[in-house]
Amino acid sequence: MFDCDGVLVDSEKAWFVGIVNVFSRRGIHQLVTGPSSSLYGASVGDVVSVLEHELGEQLDADAAAREVYDAILAAIEVGVEAIDGAVELLEELRGTRPLAVASNGSRETVEASLKAAFIPLVFDTIVAFEAPLRPKPAPDIYLRACENLRVSPADAIAVEDSLPGARAARAAGLFVVGLGRADGLGAVADLVVPRLLDRALLSLLDLEGVGVSTAGG
Repeated sequence: MFDCDGVLVDSEKAWFVGIVNVFSRRGIHQLVTGPSSSLYGASVGDVVSVLEHELGEQLDADAAAREVYDAILAAIEVGVEAIDGAVELLEELRGTRPLAVASNGSRETVEASLKAAFIPLVFDTIVAFEAPLRPKPAPDIYLRACENLRVSPADAIAVEDSLPGARAARAAGLFVVGLGRADGLGAVADLVVPRLLDRALLSLLDLEGVGVSTAGG
């Protein structure tokens, strides 16, 4: 099971561009972005909560969320790319086991990102944040993905690049692979790798020696 943004698609920049644009419209021009941001891996609902806190006023949550989604989609349409190794890894995994995307984004943003980055359509289910599911770090999205795939969480592996995502997978009972260097990731994940084609991850997935480069590790 793969998170989308930052794991399969290099769309974190697009997310932050959209978020920064929404905040800037309201006169908030100082916002920490990237892996050190408290908004890294957050849901749009979390973004709206931060916006309300910064403004010191309550917003129409649905309207504000739609504004954030629209801003992110506009940034995605400018162009996003697949994370290094994502296409190769997914092609090797195709048909070998049930596969899922489990994302805090909306189905609209997830599908737009996967399409824009030319990610192979190898997934048996795509679970995005929508009511009544709670966003990561709650376990709901991963539990729903396991339910859709008819697999036990104990038999599933999650690949996550953010602390909220890793906490969600951990709470759901999955084996957690952390990708990259987000703050706190190493304290939650069972395994941390710097790249998707890392030897340790390929070994975990029983993919060594089947045509994927084993650089790194």
